[in-house]
Amino acid sequence: MKKSLLALAVLGAFAGAASAQTSVQIYGSFDGGVRHVTNVNAAGDSRTTMGSNGTYNSNRIGFKGVEDLGGGLNAHFTLETGFNTGTGALDNANNQLFQRTAAVGLGGAWGSLDFGRQYTVAFKTIASYDPFSYKYPGIASAVPATAGTRYNNDIQYIGTFGPITARAEYALGETVGSNSTNSSTAIGASYNAGPLSVGGAFTRRDIATFDNDHWTLGAGYKFGPARVTVGYAQQEQDLAATTAQNKTRWGWAGINYAITPAVELTYAYYQTRNSGTPAFDGKKDLHMVAATYAFSKRTNLYAEFDTAKLRGNLRVAAPEDRQSGVSVGINHLF
Repeated sequence: MKKSLLALAVLGAFAGAASAQTSVQIYGSFDGGVRHVTNVNAAGDSRTTMGSNGTYNSNRIGFKGVEDLGGGLNAHFTLETGFNTGTGALDNANNQLFQRTAAVGLGGAWGSLDFGRQYTVAFKTIASYDPFSYKYPGIASAVPATAGTRYNNDIQYIGTFGPITARAEYALGETVGSNSTNSSTAIGASYNAGPLSVGGAFTRRDIATFDNDHWTLGAGYKFGPARVTVGYAQQEQDLAATTAQNKTRWGWAGINYAITPAVELTYAYYQTRNSGTPAFDGKKDLHMVAATYAFSKRTNLYAEFDTAKLRGNLRVAAPEDRQSGVSVGINHLF
């Protein structure tokens, strides 16, 4: 009996130690606000909406888990879904539950290797020099300046060594008879030291057997309560049965200024320019100014104004060539 009790005690101690090494976190963001936009159709009508996937910050609920495997090695996963503020529906028309992230991997001092649906190398690189740090994702133009926001079937490596973070990925196309068709390959790196951050990435995608090349470069610099950022991205898409290309160029610059620990102002200018076939040509000049007031580390009020000049195929609805928007709301993190 004594030996049995001792064995049970030892097993219980090991079980307690194992469970203590594993953690699962539930987190999320809930954004509720109102947005008014002018010239949403050819008649020049306006629209006021509340239902969105998050105006200031994308709505999400997620689960992160980490297990300590010993020797500095860990296993980890992330599952994240998005939803609409106004209706509670999923944030996509395909009813894809974990549309935002579904990835599992191993990590250690050497970095992290992850498998599944996850944010692209280009997206993660641009994050350090987007003026809004990916806030206002449906408005600010640095978000579509990535070579895709997320990839399915993605194998991705990230390693941080001192001030340098290196990234690489390969997303399988899963096409019968061809390993390259619909696949994506990317490399990127960021340097962060003191007030300076610099980053760049290159992505090549095979879209229906035609190459799509994307590269980006940018930087940020912080001085006192202010931070300035600049960035550029370019994408070239080969066209079928021709040597021509459609090319998109994005450029942006902005400044953030913390008036107080609770109040921050941000101004940014984004330009998008399409060139190539006549039907593809277009240009968009976007100005944005926004303010936030933090009630706490998790809850803030926001107000934003944006105005855009639109030409060619980047018009929302011809003949309207200008569009303005106003957004006001509250964002809560949990």
